[in-house]
Amino acid sequence: MFRKRHIHRTILVLSFVSLDVVLSVFANLSFFSHYFQHSLRTSLLSLYLLSVWALYLLDHLWDAKKETGKKTLRSNFYLQNKVGIASVIGIGIVVVSILGIWYEWKFLFQNLPFLFAFGIGLVLVIQKIAIVPKEILVSFFYTWGILLPFPHWSETDWILFFFFLHVLCNVLLTYQIDRDWDKEQGTFTFNLWVSPRLLTSLVRILLVLGLSSLLWLWRYQNLEIGFILGMGLSYLWLLVTDLFCQNPNTKKITSELAYLPMFVPQIIFFFSALP
Repeated sequence: MFRKRHIHRTILVLSFVSLDVVLSVFANLSFFSHYFQHSLRTSLLSLYLLSVWALYLLDHLWDAKKETGKKTLRSNFYLQNKVGIASVIGIGIVVVSILGIWYEWKFLFQNLPFLFAFGIGLVLVIQKIAIVPKEILVSFFYTWGILLPFPHWSETDWILFFFFLHVLCNVLLTYQIDRDWDKEQGTFTFNLWVSPRLLTSLVRILLVLGLSSLLWLWRYQNLEIGFILGMGLSYLWLLVTDLFCQNPNTKKITSELAYLPMFVPQIIFFFSALP
């Protein structure tokens, strides 16, 4: 029993410090790198992972300090460890700056429109003047950001569609768990306008639609099996999570890890290449 509680606490802490999100980003980049046959530089991969990690840590620390009601488990964790977390954020920002200036300046300069648009979106959300629901903004920038390093992604519309749809469903599911927090902060989200039951039904419909469309394209349009496995299993993971996970913390962690199946095509490729 003690061991089970210890494992559960460890998983919670890993989720609190957003390592599940970092792992998901790595799965996304690895999947598209394999699919497009486009290798990512170590410096660029590190820039992505550290940027996402620092941003999430900063966001959670900011939320913990703003929370006025009963503190959540995550907020208590951040407030109790704020010095250590702030130090990690500071080190992360320094390393990201070094990587960006010395190694990835050309990449950043080429993608200034994304950085500019992301900055504006961030300000609009923080100032609570966004006219687009937060779920749409987060899904849009996450999809755009993940696909930026791959030069040919825009030539295939269905890649954009399936990935964005999965990200949107994931965000809608996980943001439901933070419904009370969004309501307290007055954040413009679907959660303020749509009931939990209706939103859950919408997510399930979108997931089934996406999974069915993937199977149809595989059957009639010769869609590559590697893409079907990685994206299709990710859709299935999220659908099963929504249907069977009742505990909010477990549901959120499992939803964040819904991109792990994107490693499957590379695992198959690795073992098939062995003598």
